[in-house]
Amino acid sequence: MSPTSAELRALAEQLITPELIVFPVRHHSPACAWQLRRLFASYRPSVVLVEGPRSFNALLPQLTDPAARMPLAIYTYAVREKAGGDGEQRRAAYYPFCDYSPELVAIREAHARGIATRFIDLEFTEQCQLSSEHDSEENASLLDEQHYRRSQYLQALAARLGCRDHEELWEHLFEVSAGMRPLHEHIARMTTYCQLARLDSSDEELRADGTLLREAEMTWHIRQALAERQPDQGPVVAVVGGFHAVALPSLLTAPPARPSFARGEVKDAASALIRYSFDRLDRLNGYAAGMTSPGWHQLLWQLMLKYDKVLQPESPEVRNSTALNVLMTLATELRGKHQLALPLPAVTAAYEQCLRLAQLRQRPAPVRDDVLDAVTSCFIKGDADADGVLVHAVARQVFTGTAMGVVPPSAAVPPLVKDFGYRARLQRLKIDDALPHRCALDIYRKPAHRLTSRLLHGLSLLGVPFAVRTGGPDFVAGLNLDRLQEHWEYSHSAATEAALVEASVYGVTLPLAVANRFVARLDKLQAAGESASARTAAALLNHACVLGLHDHLPRVITMLRQAIGQDAAFDSVTAAASCLGLLWESREPLEARDVQALPTLLQAAYERAMFLGRELRGNQCEPAAAVQALVQWRELLVSAAGGELDQTLYWDMIEFLHHEHDAALIRGAATGLCYGANRLDEEALATVVRGHLQGLAKASEAVAFLRGLLQTAREAAWQQPALLKVLDDLLAQWPDSDFIANLPELRLAFAEMTPKETDRIAAAVKALHGGRELGSLVNYEINAQDLQRHLELSHQLKALMRADGLAHWSET
Repeated sequence: MSPTSAELRALAEQLITPELIVFPVRHHSPACAWQLRRLFASYRPSVVLVEGPRSFNALLPQLTDPAARMPLAIYTYAVREKAGGDGEQRRAAYYPFCDYSPELVAIREAHARGIATRFIDLEFTEQCQLSSEHDSEENASLLDEQHYRRSQYLQALAARLGCRDHEELWEHLFEVSAGMRPLHEHIARMTTYCQLARLDSSDEELRADGTLLREAEMTWHIRQALAERQPDQGPVVAVVGGFHAVALPSLLTAPPARPSFARGEVKDAASALIRYSFDRLDRLNGYAAGMTSPGWHQLLWQLMLKYDKVLQPESPEVRNSTALNVLMTLATELRGKHQLALPLPAVTAAYEQCLRLAQLRQRPAPVRDDVLDAVTSCFIKGDADADGVLVHAVARQVFTGTAMGVVPPSAAVPPLVKDFGYRARLQRLKIDDALPHRCALDIYRKPAHRLTSRLLHGLSLLGVPFAVRTGGPDFVAGLNLDRLQEHWEYSHSAATEAALVEASVYGVTLPLAVANRFVARLDKLQAAGESASARTAAALLNHACVLGLHDHLPRVITMLRQAIGQDAAFDSVTAAASCLGLLWESREPLEARDVQALPTLLQAAYERAMFLGRELRGNQCEPAAAVQALVQWRELLVSAAGGELDQTLYWDMIEFLHHEHDAALIRGAATGLCYGANRLDEEALATVVRGHLQGLAKASEAVAFLRGLLQTAREAAWQQPALLKVLDDLLAQWPDSDFIANLPELRLAFAEMTPKETDRIAAAVKALHGGRELGSLVNYEINAQDLQRHLELSHQLKALMRADGLAHWSET
């Protein structure tokens, strides 16, 4: 049942008494922060209690350090043992602060007055045990406000007042009149708002998500503070989320038992103050708690503080000035960076319109949505979903802001975070904002760029979200090796420093952490038995060179030497040889000139592969993988790295596979390799092809042979008319069932052909049937819409002809 107005007023009165003031807040609300300033101006609390894990108390001096610049966040993580001892479970979360966060305002005001301050919520390790939602390993917020979004009462109220969602409703009811209401009235309105949100949640839901146990913990701390309070002291002030605040009076009257948790399963936990950014703080970017558009609210907050010294901060002039400032900034961005012609009258009209919209919507001054509506109306000349994409994107950037905090020198910043900052700046990487940046690294010619490359690759190994390689050579996967430069996109964020905090377990400097993480990976592979894979061991060798871990090469080389001798998979040993050949040819950028073991390892892999290649049976190597490996060896033998290898071993193996192997796919591949090396002339090739395509009992075997042949010698498709003739005759003989059954394999056989090669094959097939030139296979004079219209007309015409008994005309 919904509470009456009298009940809501009575509840609000219980929140503010001479002994205790429970101050309800919305996280990152300037209105709540401003009313908190009023509270401290009217009362001197005996102690200030703030919603937040108890372990954060150690970080309070850092938050109040004058050198601290917001936004900052407390990053906390916990590693627990899964139930039954089945591995580990990691959880991490952020507790962000900006200048207008009510919690931070309370902490600062209390510090300025010498008043003790404490956090009173459950530890993060304890919160992780409360709900199944914590089974996820995604980073979460400790200030989640999901209940407001889900409230049907608030949605109905928003609809009644003409607001689009609960965010606009909040600004309409609270932010736009931040300083116009007395403290008691503000708390009464907050009580109503939060109690309506709570009505949609049952006790079972609140118990399931941990809300009730958290409130029990906060209740215990408030009762402790009340017991310690002296009669002549001011009230205890508890600054908590409004959703919790409205439940505390009844809990204080009938206090629940304080929760207790077993800590034996917690293996690691820590917290640290890190830099945060407005783009991470913005709810639209996934942050579940707090207000949208932190840049907009930051500007409002700064003007409120400025106007507080010269006139009434609750004057509509504060918001009017903020709206004009945002419009001018947006216009400057659109003109300067995006060359969008935006005349001054458009800016003037937008400002006038946002003022009129506020008046129409019965607001004393514009809110964020009023400004955005004015931008859409006056800055966009066309469809808002088309021409307005750029304007909306830039507007979002302006409203979000680009500010990034500064951790004070007094903060116990993990050494790894400091080392990263030092090295990143030394390599001229921009980490003082949250904007995306790009860099191109000439790793072949510039040693300094190699250092930057190792830095970025090392961060990737540590799992630090900072940079993504978008182009250039990949020496581990063997891709794009013809490129000379690496291209990266990077941006610094709170997640970067959070991951560095956790990676500190590997070392206090980035090179040490990368090396230890790499060694841990080696240990894990050896423990799991995966180090016996020659493919894996060789990739690790290349990866070590990419990371600059040349001191660790002896161990990897020993591992690779053992793997080559033990691995029974032909394709795996071949992949290892390809990695070694790649490392040999890339000695300069990878600085592997002094790796003396490369020729010996390559020779060992070659001999081992030639031995294994005569079998190629069983489950150790799939036929398709074997064909790819055979092609890799052909390419390796003609490269500079394979120049010293005895090619006789390879061609003896190919001859053996060509004549003796059971799999048609591998016989076809070996036949193509012999033909490409002039070890099989055209007449002999035609005989072999005819024997396989016409002499085999199964159609699938014929197609498999053809597929293998075209994978290793696709030029035979147009150079050998006999091949096409035999294939054409074979297709003509097949019943429809055989053709349909083998069509997927036939398509794969020709899948790697280039469009030009496909045209040549098509022309050759046309000639087999007495045709001439195919002409242009692509008509550029007709678009897709015209073609579709012509097809529809053709279908209509055929239907009319069938109706008139002339269907046979369309078949001639």
